[in-house]
Amino acid sequence: MVHVVQSKEDFEQQLSNAGDKLIVIDFCANWCGPCKIIAPKLEELAAQYTERAVVLKVNVDDNEEITLEYNITSMPTFVFIKNGEVLEIFVGGNSDKLAKSMEKYVGDADEPDELQQQQQMSSASASESAVSGSTMGEIDEEEIDNIVHDVPRNINDERVLEN
Repeated sequence: MVHVVQSKEDFEQQLSNAGDKLIVIDFCANWCGPCKIIAPKLEELAAQYTERAVVLKVNVDDNEEITLEYNITSMPTFVFIKNGEVLEIFVGGNSDKLAKSMEKYVGDADEPDELQQQQQMSSASASESAVSGSTMGEIDEEEIDNIVHDVPRNINDERVLEN
């Protein structure tokens, strides 16, 4: 189940209650097309990993303080946290990347048959994407790395300009 964050206090409580589970934060907006496109996949993954992951949806317009705290400038942005440590951040509506990242960080408690089935489905999705071209909101890994590494610098530059 995806929990829609209502406030900063709600967000902090959800982080605290997560314990040693993986926390996936989806920074999104109601007006964001790629956010709407990836939402069903996020729901599916949240249900699949319900015992090992907590999925939080943070509307950037309703939760500006949290958005600023994580330096979010593009949507959707996914932040993966475990035991208080940020493991990964990526920007864009790439459902294959989202699934692979969740699989990577939840641990290996999956049954081998289930894991194999997921890998086959991921391969089939990748093949379909290759045939049909990239979908709206997809960003390749090099672009993601550039975005992730440039975000803090760009935000600091904007703050300097404001002052």
